[in-house]
Amino acid sequence: MALKTTVKVGEVTNLSDARYCAGMGVEMLGFCFESEQEKYVDPSTFLALSEWLSGVQYASEFTSYSAQKVEESLALYEPAQSIQVTNPALIPLLQKLETPIILLLDAGEFDSLGSLADVLQQYREDVLYFLLENNQGVAHLTVDDTLQLAEQYPILLGFGVTAENVLSIVDNSAIQGISLKGSEEIKPGYKDFDDLADILEKLEVDEAY
Repeated sequence: MALKTTVKVGEVTNLSDARYCAGMGVEMLGFCFESEQEKYVDPSTFLALSEWLSGVQYASEFTSYSAQKVEESLALYEPAQSIQVTNPALIPLLQKLETPIILLLDAGEFDSLGSLADVLQQYREDVLYFLLENNQGVAHLTVDDTLQLAEQYPILLGFGVTAENVLSIVDNSAIQGISLKGSEEIKPGYKDFDDLADILEKLEVDEAY
């Protein structure tokens, strides 16, 4: 299975999501390694999940830890291929780890395209991707606004992506990829994959061509 663009699925907490996404050709799975967070995945659970998977990269996700706590947490896990943080100030402190960094930014916190672009410009040489979400529910910036920035910066789009518009976004912009999120199991081994499946199936490509 292959997809037309890079896809990251974050906040993965269970084997059902992990195996489904890997089977569909998702390139990167994100796991929260902050013990205080609701989506936290402890080291033993992460090890058990990763032993079932192949062909995917892992992103370690942090939202509030200091650089020191990020390092201490990472020491408990197998090496991840990238580190995702929300605080740009951590970037220079984590570069010594020599692990690519994903900077998650909430587009709802920026009141103009220019103010967001300023941050992207400042850190463009230091990150693997900028992951843009909109967790504030504020519409200062639209999907089309962020797609303009994809001409200059490595952006994963993490909001406003639907089964109806995903192909248009991927085919008509310079976006590096999209970001989706996992969900809880209904009960162990049982999941509703409708939302993920609708988008991922649109992105499927025939590997023979």
